[in-house]
Amino acid sequence: SSDTATGGYVGGGFKGGTYLGPLPNASGVSRNNDDENDDRQRQQPSSIEQLQQHPYDHSHIAMTYVAICTLLALGDDLSRIHKTAILQTLKALQKEDGSFVAISSNNRNPESATSSAGEGEDKTTVEEKVDDDCDLRFMYLTIAIWYLLTDQNNKSSNNNNNDKDPYINIQSATSYILSCVSYDGSIGLTPGREGHGGSTFCGTASLHLLGTLDASMARRELRGWKEDLIRWCVMRQRSLPKREEKENEEELISQNGYYYHDWDKYAAGMQGRPNKLQDTCYSYWIGGTLHMMNESHVLDGWALRDYVLTCQSPYGGFGKVVGANPDLLHSFYTLCWLAMSRDQGCCEEEYDDEDDNGGGGRIC
Repeated sequence: SSDTATGGYVGGGFKGGTYLGPLPNASGVSRNNDDENDDRQRQQPSSIEQLQQHPYDHSHIAMTYVAICTLLALGDDLSRIHKTAILQTLKALQKEDGSFVAISSNNRNPESATSSAGEGEDKTTVEEKVDDDCDLRFMYLTIAIWYLLTDQNNKSSNNNNNDKDPYINIQSATSYILSCVSYDGSIGLTPGREGHGGSTFCGTASLHLLGTLDASMARRELRGWKEDLIRWCVMRQRSLPKREEKENEEELISQNGYYYHDWDKYAAGMQGRPNKLQDTCYSYWIGGTLHMMNESHVLDGWALRDYVLTCQSPYGGFGKVVGANPDLLHSFYTLCWLAMSRDQGCCEEEYDDEDDNGGGGRIC
C-alpha cells in the first residue's frame, strides 16, 4: 500500500503491508505525475495528519524497491505511482557522506532523536542508532529506484553532470561507494568492513546504474582495482568436496531425496567470502558483479551451473547448499544467474561443442 507524503514529499513510497492499519487516503487518490496535480495534492491537508500515526507505520526503501519491481514484472506502467513523492523522499534520505538511510520516519532525524534522549543517555549513542542502517544495501535499493523512476535506461550512459541530478547527489554517492572498497578489491557494507559477495554486488551495481563504474575504475588513485575485484570474484569459486561413491540407489534416496549424478564431482559453487561454504545465491551476487564488468567468461561457467543444479530439490526450487530444503530467496537468485549464464561467453565453449556435435554434451 502506497505511503503518504508527509512534511512536503518526504515519506513517499511503500510500506510492507497494512498490518498497522489501512492508510486513510489509500483509495481514490490519483497519482498522476503532472505538475498541476502535484501542486494540488501538496496544498490539500493530508488526512493522515489528522490522525495519530503509529511510529512504525512509514515507508521503507526496501519495500518501495520490491513494490516497484513487482509492478513492473506484472506489466504495470507505474502511472498510479506518485513518482515525485518517492524521488523527493530519496533525496531526503541521502546523508552528507553520500550514503542513504532506509526509512523516512521522523524518528530517523538525528536532531529529533538527540533532543528526545532520556536523562543520562549519551546523545552520541542515539545518533549512532539513528544512522545504523545506511550501508550499501540501501545505497543499491535507492539507486535502483531512482534509475527506474527517472527512466535512466533511455538516457546517456555517460553522465557528465554528476552533481546536477535533482534527486541524487551522484558525486557523493560514488565517493561513498568507493570508500567501501577493501584492500583485496572487494567491497564492504560500510567503510572499513570486510568485503562480501552481497555488498560487492550492491556497490558495483550502484556505480553501474549511476553511470560512474567505468570512470571510477579508470581513476588514477584506483589503478588496479578492477583487476583486484575480478581476481577476488574468481577466487570465490570453490569445488565441492569429494564424495565417496554410493553403492546402491537406496543409499542415494536416503540423502534427503537428492540424487547425485556422475558430473557433480566437477561442480564448483560460489562462496560469499573466503573460508565460507558455497551458497547458490552467490552465483548471482558474484556472477552478476562480473557480468556488469563484461568479465563473466573468467568463471568456470559449467562448473557453477552444475553446482546450482545439484542444489535443486526434487520437490522443486533450489536450496542454499547441497541437500538443503528449497526456499524462495535461493530459488530466485539461482534462476537469475541461470538466466544470464549464457551471456558473455560464460558457457560459450561448451555450447559450441554441443552445436558441433549435433546437440550432444551435457544437459543442464
